[in-house]
Amino acid sequence: SDVCSSDLQTRELIERLDAATSEGGVEEVTAGVKEALSECVDAGLLQLGEAWTRPRADGYGRRLLHRSPDGRYTVIAMVWGSGQGTPIHDHDDMWCVECVYQGQILVTSYDVCPTANPDQVTFEFCDKVEASIGEAGALIPPHDYHVIENRGEVTAVTIHVYGGEMEACNIFEPVEGSSHLYESRRKPLSYDAPAT
Repeated sequence: SDVCSSDLQTRELIERLDAATSEGGVEEVTAGVKEALSECVDAGLLQLGEAWTRPRADGYGRRLLHRSPDGRYTVIAMVWGSGQGTPIHDHDDMWCVECVYQGQILVTSYDVCPTANPDQVTFEFCDKVEASIGEAGALIPPHDYHVIENRGEVTAVTIHVYGGEMEACNIFEPVEGSSHLYESRRKPLSYDAPAT
C-alpha cells in the first residue's frame, strides 16, 4: 500500500475503506466510507503528526495519506489555515466523502444552472453546514458543487476520500461585471509534502 507517513495509525481505517469501496452502488459505497471515516476519527484511530496538520501561508494544504493499490480510492488530508477556503468547485465526476479531523469548517453547497451562454453558469444555493470533528458528508455528482472555508481562528484539517485520483477539477469564478454569472476554469491539482 501507499501510506505516506509512519505517524499514521491507519491500518483499521484502510481496512474499513477497502471493504466499503469493494462493491455496491455509489450511494452504498459513500455511506460505508462516511461511516468508516466518522467512527475512526471519533475513536482517535487516525493520528496525524504535526507535520501533516501545519497550515501553509499561501493557501490550503493537500497531502496524500493513502492510495489504494488498485486505484479505487485515495485518502487526502487537507489543511485549512484561518480564513482559507476554496472557490466554488466540482469533483471531476468523482464521488467524495469529507470528514473533519480538527477544528471546524463551513461547507456551502450549490446546484449548477446552465445559461444561454454555454461558457457561463449560475448557481442556486442549496445548503450551508458548519461541520465539527467527526462529522462527514458525501458528494455524488452531479450534486458536488460546493465551497469549503475555515472561518475560525484555529487551523482546520479535513480528511477526503475520493473515488479514484482527482488530478484536476473545475473551479468557478465570477464573470467580471456580473453578480450571478460564473465561468469555469480547469484547475490542475497536486499534493504538497508534509511541513518540515
